[in-house]
Amino acid sequence: MKYALYYYDACPFCQRVLRALPGVKVEVEKRNVLTNQEFRKQQYAATGRTTVPCLLISDNGKETWMFESADIIRFLQSR
Repeated sequence: MKYALYYYDACPFCQRVLRALPGVKVEVEKRNVLTNQEFRKQQYAATGRTTVPCLLISDNGKETWMFESADIIRFLQSR
């Protein structure tokens, strides 16, 4: 499985997830949607939303998108 977090620095909910990342056992790629507009476009094309934080979960070609900081943290901690 691969994980990518769509975020931006000034978002307090994103900061909540970012602070939790050092405590998880999986690697999470960080994709800042303000410094790279391609990430924002990818998220919008796939979900119809630009809300962050958003976690992309890729598993054997299947993509799942998860919103809500508490859900993302809980999910990553369970891996």
